[in-house]
Amino acid sequence: MENVFINNFINSGISNYLLIKDNKDYEKEHIFEVHIIKCLCKIYGEINIINPYRIKNENSFKSNIIMYGYKLKDMEEFFKLLDNYTEWLNSEKAVGKTDVTSKIEISLINMIIEKNKEVKFDKDEIGYFNAFFDPVNNNLAKLHDLITVDINKVPMYWNEKKELLKNTTKLKLVKKDLLSSSTYEKYGLEQNDVAKMSEEKVKDVNESILEKEKEEQKRNKKFVPKSLIITSGNGFVDILMLLSIMTTEIVIGVLIALYFIRG
Repeated sequence: MENVFINNFINSGISNYLLIKDNKDYEKEHIFEVHIIKCLCKIYGEINIINPYRIKNENSFKSNIIMYGYKLKDMEEFFKLLDNYTEWLNSEKAVGKTDVTSKIEISLINMIIEKNKEVKFDKDEIGYFNAFFDPVNNNLAKLHDLITVDINKVPMYWNEKKELLKNTTKLKLVKKDLLSSSTYEKYGLEQNDVAKMSEEKVKDVNESILEKEKEEQKRNKKFVPKSLIITSGNGFVDILMLLSIMTTEIVIGVLIALYFIRG
């Protein structure tokens, strides 16, 4: 039996998302889950959503969701909403409509607002969000017509909140000290995303990573032969000891060789 990653909603959403990427058949009844996963990938970066699934690291997935200020309690509430949708989908009530789809998408909007405080979204990304939260004549719009109670609730909320995404302040260009892209990727981050963060946030992220790197180096500290050198304090005696050890090794080697020759 397959282990469920986080919950059934996220597990089926990511698995079908990957099937679609590979041009394979997917479970059509889980199309809403796939749309939510696509949006999460757009918000946090595909590497931060898909990689934890591939390596089955739920803690990494959760850490990525809250890395830009989205609160832990809000994430837990978001997961509950996903569970509620799964329960609705698998119940007899699924023949009707639900408001949980709107609640889930409003949670995504709040994630976007929080991340935008640290990393500004570009024009293309905002264009994607416009089409996602205020869909017109596309498959997502048709899906909402079919299953969502109030199809205007999310578009109204999005059009109100997206004003917060506009960058009206003039930013001072500051050269930021960035780590290598491979180092950031090791911890589920992309260098481009880190570069967009505030100078203070970059410093915090780098310090956290460097601290973890130091801890890893301590754990992987290799055996140092010099630390086990035995000395008597007398150079002549040390030479005799060394010759004795070498002679013993030679004798043992000869005995082993003779044993196999006779065999």
